[in-house]
Parts: sequence; C-alpha cells; structure tokens
Amino acid sequence: MWLAHDQELACEVALKEIVLSPDIPESEVSARIARARGEAQHAARLRNHPHVVTVYDIVESGGLPWIVMEFVPGATDLEAVVRDQGPLPLADVARIGLAILDALMEGHRLGVLHRDVKPANVLLTGPGPHASRTTEDGRVLLTDYGIALEPSSGAPRLTAPAEIIGTVRFMAPERLHGGTPTPASDLFSLGGTLYFALEGTGPFDRDSDCALLSALLSEPPTPPRRTAEAAPLLLGLLAKDPEQRMDGDEAARQLTALAVRPGPASAQPVTLPTVVPSAGPREPVGPVPPRSAEPAPQTELLPPVEFRLPAEFQPAAEPEEPVGPPPEPPHREQREEKPRPHPRPPRSGHRRAGLIAGAVALVAGGAGVYLALPDPPAPASVSSIRVGGHPEGVAVSPDGRRAYVTNERSSSVSVIDTATNKVDRTIPVGSFPKGVEVSPDGHRAYVANLGSGSVSVIDTAANKVDSTIPVGRQPDGVAVSPGDGSRVYVTNGRSDSVSVIDTATNKVDRTIPVGSSPAGVAMSPDGRRAYVANLGSGSVSVVDTTTGKVGRTIPVGRSPQAVDVSPDGRRVYVTSLGSGAVSVVDTTTGKVDDTVPVGSGPQGVAVSPDNGRWAYVTGFSSGAVSVIDTATNEVGRTISVGSGPAGVAMSPDGRRVYVADFSSGSVSVITV
Repeated sequence: MWLAHDQELACEVALKEIVLSPDIPESEVSARIARARGEAQHAARLRNHPHVVTVYDIVESGGLPWIVMEFVPGATDLEAVVRDQGPLPLADVARIGLAILDALMEGHRLGVLHRDVKPANVLLTGPGPHASRTTEDGRVLLTDYGIALEPSSGAPRLTAPAEIIGTVRFMAPERLHGGTPTPASDLFSLGGTLYFALEGTGPFDRDSDCALLSALLSEPPTPPRRTAEAAPLLLGLLAKDPEQRMDGDEAARQLTALAVRPGPASAQPVTLPTVVPSAGPREPVGPVPPRSAEPAPQTELLPPVEFRLPAEFQPAAEPEEPVGPPPEPPHREQREEKPRPHPRPPRSGHRRAGLIAGAVALVAGGAGVYLALPDPPAPASVSSIRVGGHPEGVAVSPDGRRAYVTNERSSSVSVIDTATNKVDRTIPVGSFPKGVEVSPDGHRAYVANLGSGSVSVIDTAANKVDSTIPVGRQPDGVAVSPGDGSRVYVTNGRSDSVSVIDTATNKVDRTIPVGSSPAGVAMSPDGRRAYVANLGSGSVSVVDTTTGKVGRTIPVGRSPQAVDVSPDGRRVYVTSLGSGAVSVVDTTTGKVDDTVPVGSGPQGVAVSPDNGRWAYVTGFSSGAVSVIDTATNEVGRTISVGSGPAGVAMSPDGRRVYVADFSSGSVSVITV
C-alpha cells in the first residue's frame, strides 16, 4: 500500500499495489489479478457509502492493476484496537456494528456480498485535533472487497469450486460446508466481529485450528462474559442455520437499542441518529431493479442521546501507573449533563437500510436477628487511585495493609499500600490477568491469567512472581481454601472445569468438570464447599472439596458472573449479568430464596466480612456500587465510583471497599 498524490483529484490517495512472487503459478497470477480488479469494481459500486472505503480508479502498470482508493489518515483496524486497548464498551461496539451493518445491507441491496467481514477489515478513525465534536467526527469504514461476490453478475468466480477463501475464524458454517454464500453469511461474520470487539476473543476460538473448525461447525458460541445485554444479538447473528439467523433489520433494531443504553460516564459527548429498517422483507442478492423516479422519504432522526467516550480511549497519552496524588472522582450528579440537541441534515437519496453517525472510540446474609443496627452508612469518602490499564480483579491482604489489583491490558498487578492509598509496586504477570486472591497467611497472591492459561504465584514479601502454573483454558476466577490455604480453585472458562492446585507443590492435582463457562468462584468459611458461577449455563455448581465432585447444581439468574459467601456460610450471593440482579442462595436448601434487582450489568460482589450485613455489588454499566441490606435483601444505597466498575473486595474490618474501575484505569476506595 502506497501513499500518493492524485493530480486530477488534487488530494492524497492510497495506492494498492498487487505484488506477485515469481514462483506463483500462472493460474494463481490470473486469479489474483482478477481478485484485485473485482475488489475495485465491487467497492466502486459503493463509492458514495459513508462506511465503505471509496475506490476512485483502477490503473495498470506492467500488466498489473493498481487500485486508487481513498486515503484514510489516522485509521486503525478494529483488530489492532482491541489487541492494544482490550475489549471495547458496549455502546461503542453497537455504533461500530450499525456502521458495518449499514454498509453490508447496502451492498446486499446492490447485489454484492463481502464474504470476508472480520475485525481486520474494519477501519476506525478518531476526530482530528481541531475538529468540533459533532456527529461526523469519527468514522467506521468497511474495507477489502477483494473476495466480494456478485452472484448474479455472470462473471467467473475467483476460486475453484472446492476452494474456500476468507478468514475461517469468522466464517459462516454453511460456507465451510461448501454452501453458496448469502447475505446471512455476511451477518454471521458481523456477529463474530462484534463478539471479538466486546470480548477480546472470537466466539469459537480454540487451542488449535482443528478444534476451531469443529467448534464453528458443531458447537454453540461461548456465551459473552462481559456484556450479557448483547447476548441475544450475538447469539442470533451466530446461529448455525442461516434460515434461523437474525436478519439485518432485527440486528439494526437491537444494535440501535444497545447504542443508546446508559453506560459508564466518560468524556466526549456525541449524538446518535436512529437506524431506519428497510421497508418490507429482506431483498435477495441479485440484479438491482430500476429505481423509481419518486424521491425517497427522508430519514427520521431520534432526539440526540449523549454518549461519552471512556477516558482510556482519549487521544492524550496517560501514564500507565500513578504520578502524584489522584483527583477525587466527581459525584454522579456533577458529571451528568442534559442531552444537547445537535441536528444533522437528513441524507438525500434512497431509503437506507441503516444510518449511523457519531464519534467512535478507538480503540462485575443471613436470616439471623440483627439488633439496633443502623441504616446503610453513607460513605465518608470516595477516593481514586490510578493503576494499570483495564483493572479487573481486586483482593485485600488478610492484615488489610495491601490491595492487589489485576490490570488486564497491562498484564500486571498493582500493589496498593492501603495506608497511603498509593501504588508502591507493579508486578508483571501473565497475559490478561483476571481474578486474584491472597492466601490466608498473606504470603502468596494467586492471579488467574486468562490469556496465557496459567496462574501466577506472587511472593508478597519479594513482590515478584516465583511460580507460574499451567491450568485450563481461559482461567478467570480464583479462590483459596480458608484456614490452611492448601488448595487454590481456578475456574477455566473455555474448559468448563475447575483446576485444583496443591499449594505445597504448585501443581494441579485435580480437575473438576462444572457447568458451562465458569467465571467466579468463592469458598465457604469452613472450606468444605466451593461455589462456582457458570456464566454459560445460568447455574452455580457446588463443589464438595473433600470428594472433588459437584454435589449440587443450583439454577440462578441469566449469565451469573461473580459469587461471594456470607461469613456464617448460610447465604451465597451471585451477580447475574443477564438479569440485572443478585440471586440469594440458601446454602441449607440449595435454592434461591430471593432475587435482588440492582440494575444493568452487575459484575462483582463482596459481602462485608465483619458481620455480613452489607453486600456490595458493582454495576459495570451504571458506574456505581449498589449496597444491599442482607437483612431485608433490598438496595439501601447506591454509591457513584469510577467508570466501568468490575471487581470488588473489602478490608478485613469491613471499613473500606475497593472497586476496580475497568474503564477508568483506577481503583475507587469507599470508606464506610
């Protein structure tokens, strides 16, 4: 790819050169040249679409075509953004999805299938340094129509009948079976692309290519772990049967709803127009009918909805670790503003299948008698500590002097001195660290590394990793047996199992099958039970730690994420991402005896260790912590914290609550 200046257009353009190795067979040379010409021709038909990279011309030199196309300064592909920044917020991904869907449906209307929708073929741009913050600032562009197909054109196909081209990781199953590509095939790939943006991994990713192919053809996608609100959309687009797959109009409706959901507060307001569904049933791919001379109706715009870009996606660089005293977070009442109108002239031309505008970011008690206890205490203060990128899990040492925070994007653990509320050490660990727990004696901290399939064992005196233990695929939650600390229990999200580590040998001595996509895990106070939240199967597995087997499976809410046990062991509290609630399980009966609504996106939960009176639940979408009175099972107070709160832990005396603010790159400390 070359940057050039077009004298006729009087602007910078991108030149795509077709470079062929001398040892390529002649038949392949012809196919590649034809593919390049096809890319230009197909993309040129969409040259006026705001979400397709514009192709201006095709020129030839030495018998090879050069494609003259739009130069997009500052563009980064979605795959690179997620790789560098981690999973993106739901509202941002919904906006990206609307743009891609808009381009795809317009192509389908014109009779062109893309056939290779994937994160690497989605370009994102941010607003320029002098741009006003309008709906046109950021761009989402679909590129690489090199293997696009126009089934009814009569042109020869670019591959042999048995050859499959495209990226298998995001390819629809019917194409792997040799079936004819359809618009539904592109929508499947769109679903995989959005899943990747939200989760940081593909819906069928496995340890080997053979396992990936098997999963694509015969296994359901792994349920989304971070954003259960998007599960209906993603699972609908990723349906194996194209006849049962969600169509474009329904996808547009669901994406629009997700794009305007309230999310964590952040900094740059933009407005969002509605997506107008296509009139009538989905049109088949085929010849384009003549257009009517009658002008198309104008696109109706929704009232503007304010959206703020998370701080970690701002253009200005931030230090990875804290420098100087952190500012106090503002109260929610101070940072919320009324939506501001920002009208946009309606686009002329035919009625579009979808329309998108807006800047796109680049880039989780018991039933005893309580006497004369007060109402939930108001926080004396909420302070903020800057840590690494995308903090996820948090744990406090038994003496309360240190808090350990996993930084997903930084692949590190920040060690906070709780006396000064400052990070005094940063420890490199494995890839994408998630859960963390400290041994009862405080000598070791155990970190589950989702990306590297391992557990890092930190020597807390030396502040360094002294052992790395391989476990199952995508480890998430971690819990240490109370008392002697002889066992560590690690949930493996992709292995549907729990690895049990013998801390004397630092080896896995048992693997226990549990439910689908296990996430959080917590131990009973006597160490005889481990409670595992199974995100994929909507249940809690109760593991008998003596026999190493699941003794009971308890249905709870949709997409359970985190779990904690009351100090007396009589109640288990489980956050349900998909239900927006906390399930309260009676450990004697093994049944849910109450459900407490807490709002959208509950993630972490921690029960006060001193008397078990309060349960603190983080709301990823609301940027707040709900305080549940465990005597009444009602939310008594909501406390504003940083953006995207995930993990939560309490000091041993119950006076401080530590919240990992995923989107803010900080830890909120609530003093109660």
